[in-house]
Formats: sequence, C-alpha cells, structure tokens
Amino acid sequence: MLHTKLPAYLYGNEELPYKGDGVLFHYTKFEKFKLIMEDLTLLPSSFERLNDMNEGNVHNMNLSQNFMIMYNTDKYIKEKCRIICFSQNYDIKGFGQEGTNHPAMWAHYADNSNGVCIVIDKEAFISKNKDIFENHFYKFEDVEYNLFNTPDDEKIDFEAETEQEFIKKNWKPLFFLKHKDWENEDEHRLFIMDYDGKLSIDGCIKYIVLGRKLFLDNIRIKELLDIIVNPSSICYHKFTPHSFATMCYNSHGYDTMDIASKILSIVKSNISDPIYKNYVEWLNTEQGYNIS
Repeated sequence: MLHTKLPAYLYGNEELPYKGDGVLFHYTKFEKFKLIMEDLTLLPSSFERLNDMNEGNVHNMNLSQNFMIMYNTDKYIKEKCRIICFSQNYDIKGFGQEGTNHPAMWAHYADNSNGVCIVIDKEAFISKNKDIFENHFYKFEDVEYNLFNTPDDEKIDFEAETEQEFIKKNWKPLFFLKHKDWENEDEHRLFIMDYDGKLSIDGCIKYIVLGRKLFLDNIRIKELLDIIVNPSSICYHKFTPHSFATMCYNSHGYDTMDIASKILSIVKSNISDPIYKNYVEWLNTEQGYNIS
C-alpha cells in the first residue's frame, strides 16, 4: 500500500480500491469529528451501545454449562470490553468500490451526509498504538454475517475459570458475528479488553471525506479549517487541501472526488487572517503549492 507523508486523496490515481487492502473507513457526525480532531484520537465504544442486540449476548448460550462464569462474563463485557467499528472497500460484480461510497453508511452513521468519513491506514494505526495493543487482549478482524447470528453452543468452549478466559476462548462468535441484514456494511472491527482510553490516529489518516451536505456548507468547512490552520492545534501542518474529498452522485452511481479546490477557495478567502496567511506560506514553501 502507498504511504504518504501527509494525507492525500489517492483512489483513482496511484491506487485502486479493493476489499482487504488495509484501508478502513470510520463514519461519524460532524460535531464528533471536531472532537476527534482536537487530539486525533478515537474512543472505543461500549457494548451497551451496539445496534445488533445479539452481539456479545451470553444469554443466548446454554448458561447451565458454566453459570457463574457466564453471569460474570455478561457484566464484564458491558464494563470492560470496547470496540471501534470501521467499514471497508467492497466489490460489486467484480468492480472495486470505495468504502466512502456507502449511501446507507452516510445516512445511518454520518448524520444523513452532514458528517464525515475518516479514512485510516490500518497498519499505521496498529503501529501508532503498538504499546497499548501489546499490553491488552485485542482482535482486529472482519465481522461475519449470518441469518442466525446467535453463537452455536457446539462451537463454544465453556471450560473457563474466569470471565477473561471465557472471552479469550470465544471472542469470535461473541463479538464478530452479526445478522445478515448488516452485511452491506462490510465491517472490520477492533475489539479490545480492559482498556477504556483513547487510540491515536495521528499519522494514520489517509484522507478525510466530507458528507455531501457538509461539503456544501462553507461555514462548517471554515470551522474545520480553523482547527487545521491553528498553530496550537495537534492538526497543525498535518493536512493539506488534498487531504479532503467528498462523495458525489451521478448517472453512474456514487463516486468520491477530490475537493482541494474548494478547500483552497475558503483558505484564500480568509488569507487576511494571520494564521491562514501562515498556513498558505507553509503550503507554498514546503508542500509545493503555488497560491498567490
């Protein structure tokens, strides 16, 4: 996979999308995205907030096999287990589709295209958080889909002396099985135990896709740029206009397109502001732009 020093929209140029290429897509609302940009981290979610109620549900198993461990496991999952959900590139009739071109994902997770999709390099993400992953049990795998999405007792190893041991033996049927109705999400999930902190995405972002309605709103784009051009921000000197794209719709369906020109126009319209002027100078002197 091509790695870039700074985020840049790549598909359709140096790379072509295909499932399993290590590019992950995290959809979120705009207000949540601004919080993410404050420290460039993702906060894993509790299992109490899942959209498939069968996930991690030990009550669907044969509790009599190991009742107290099963009882404690249910509590432990809710209190000590966390996930981050991503989508992937996908395939339709042999043609690779970008994970950003998911109308249902934009509607369901990104506030009806008013939100954002953060495109993340999985290898860089794992490397960035290496110290955390080395000290906690985690799995980073595809979700499997089935019409009967309750764990099969015959495939469950009930022999465990602690809830942690039970989870480590049965993580896949517990946490990586969803109803077939969710299959179009092509989910790739991070599961982690005994860690309730944040995970860094600093240096792991390949590009950022603005929802179509957000793309049309210059005021909110300016809110985002105010963070990026601010010298006191962690984002300072980490994003260029070519770090951004949007999803467009046309007679061929949905496509993701570079919106550097739109970002540049807003930057130039605010160049009287010293922090925007300094940002333009950095783009010209260090990033090869030629902005007058």
